[in-house]
Amino acid sequence: MRPLIVGLFFGLIPFLLFAQKSPVKFGDIPMDDMKMTLYKPDSSAEAVVLVDYGEAYIQVNMAAAVMTFERHVRIKILKKEGTKWADAIIPLYRSGSSEEKVSQLKASTFNLENGKIVESKLSKDGIFKEKFNRNMVHQKFTMPDVKEGSVLDYSYKITSDFVTNFPNWQFQRTIPTRHSEYWAIIPDFFIFEKYMQGYVPVSSYDVKPFNFTGYQAKGHHYISKDVPAFKEEPHMTSDTDYLSKVNFALSHINFPSQPTQEIMGSWSKLNALLLEDEEFYGVIKGSGFLRSTVQELTKDLEDPMAKITAIHNYVKNTIEWDGYRDFYAANLKKILETKKGSSGDINLFLASMLEKAGFQVDMVLLSTRDHGFIREQYPMVKQFNYTVCQVRLPGKTILLDATEKYLPVNVLPERCLNGQGLVISKTHHGWVPLDTKTKAKTFVNAVVEVDGSGKLKTKLEFTRDGYDANKMRKEYAAKGQENYVKEFIGGKEWKVQETKFLNIADPGLPAKEVYEVEIADHASVAGDNIYLSPFLASQIQANPYKTESRVYPVDYGNLVEQVYLCQIKVPAGYILEETPESKIITLPGNTAKYIYNVSVAPSGDHLTITSSFQINRNIFLQQEYPNLREFYNQVVAKQAEQIVLKKKL
Repeated sequence: MRPLIVGLFFGLIPFLLFAQKSPVKFGDIPMDDMKMTLYKPDSSAEAVVLVDYGEAYIQVNMAAAVMTFERHVRIKILKKEGTKWADAIIPLYRSGSSEEKVSQLKASTFNLENGKIVESKLSKDGIFKEKFNRNMVHQKFTMPDVKEGSVLDYSYKITSDFVTNFPNWQFQRTIPTRHSEYWAIIPDFFIFEKYMQGYVPVSSYDVKPFNFTGYQAKGHHYISKDVPAFKEEPHMTSDTDYLSKVNFALSHINFPSQPTQEIMGSWSKLNALLLEDEEFYGVIKGSGFLRSTVQELTKDLEDPMAKITAIHNYVKNTIEWDGYRDFYAANLKKILETKKGSSGDINLFLASMLEKAGFQVDMVLLSTRDHGFIREQYPMVKQFNYTVCQVRLPGKTILLDATEKYLPVNVLPERCLNGQGLVISKTHHGWVPLDTKTKAKTFVNAVVEVDGSGKLKTKLEFTRDGYDANKMRKEYAAKGQENYVKEFIGGKEWKVQETKFLNIADPGLPAKEVYEVEIADHASVAGDNIYLSPFLASQIQANPYKTESRVYPVDYGNLVEQVYLCQIKVPAGYILEETPESKIITLPGNTAKYIYNVSVAPSGDHLTITSSFQINRNIFLQQEYPNLREFYNQVVAKQAEQIVLKKKL
């Protein structure tokens, strides 16, 4: 995205002041707000936004359009945990050598001391910049002297040449907001698409005309009062998908006596632009220095998937992902030298190598789960923050990502499983679903011997596949075996006799871990009875869905399968007094299924319990939530049932 040059369309128009009035004056804190200890509409709130006021306006001169954004925020800290709101972030867009600029930053903390309001001003030492990704930097600052009861007050001004990056406005946060107000003042020749999102409507919206020398503008005025806090629910995508918010997207520009200047365009236009971009498609076709490496990696391989796997393994084991999400690449020679890069660096590196191996490779733009879903009706590149490769083979296509060392070749990271991706291609441009058949899968086999004192001698075998294997391998690599085992045991009274870890280095195979343990704290003895839960692992102890209703869809991202097989040997001198009954629980369409099966040997000296928990669909709508919640209730109750062993008389 480059600064917008408007040209000499009707002579010099001086910059004009559009500014409206903030509903509060900086530093003028009402005593009632200083004394507030509880926000009555939400007594659980750790803090409350008293005022969030913003105005964005575009000014035009003979050569350029300049956007200005002014903001004033006031927050009351109500509880100790609310002091984290002292850390503020101002996101700034940049492209090449151009960057949005912050000015007139004022920030103070106000505390009530001995009945008087005391101000603590932000010092320059508390302000710093930090790279967020290729096109965004964060100017951060931390408010001084913040404690329970403080009022934070800060304001700033952003000047930007990037008119296409017109500020959206978020009315809702994870704490309640008493008053949120936004002015968007736009000259009539700038045509913006405006769309609302979220589940909390604004309190008022009106449009005010502005008349200036040479042109007119419209001020879009939004007010939202007493906005409830956004409450995150289990199994969601990004909260940005559901927060109450107004979005702006520049569609086109109609300057007087000039042809319409298309800005948003279409997805096909974006495709054409990226195919000409030297930092995108040019990276794939260029980077000739990689050719010799590709030849060396594939010289003895005939099978296409073997070649792809060899190249994929080379990239993911050579270049470490630095955590930045992007879809452009820097100089690949430098990336290879530093052995670190963004997701764009790594996956365009991968694509370039695959292209040199003779494969038909395209790139797929996507928005990760924490970035929000794509709105296909608005063809804007800023909706994307990531790219992966698509390789076309006879009769099939595969999607590839080389940022995760412990995922197999044809499995995308969980963060990428978010709706659809846009294929950038000369011949196959279009949309591709980003779903997967790969599951988060764990199989546990437990062989248990019980003695008369209730102690267990157990062999536990975990076999993890898909996303569960990836998670396990990452934790194992980060912690080391000793600490991994310590965290697995936790605070339980388990005495580990032996451990084994198998296939840890090969993501193409399931990861296995084996424990031989003695357990003293699992069963309980009361008189002649031993009470024993068959679940030593993989038990769902609580329903993740606490509320009776659901505001947002449930999105697992991937399918889930958890199987637990437990063989229990009855100690000599005891009989099975009580065992749980077998049960099958299913949701309509088999979207979720639970099987609990109990099998007792004819001799009565041992029993086998099989528990199989499956989530067979990624997304459940709000109206399906009550059934899903009840499904979990029944699973939790079933897995809590105990086996009773009784001493023989």
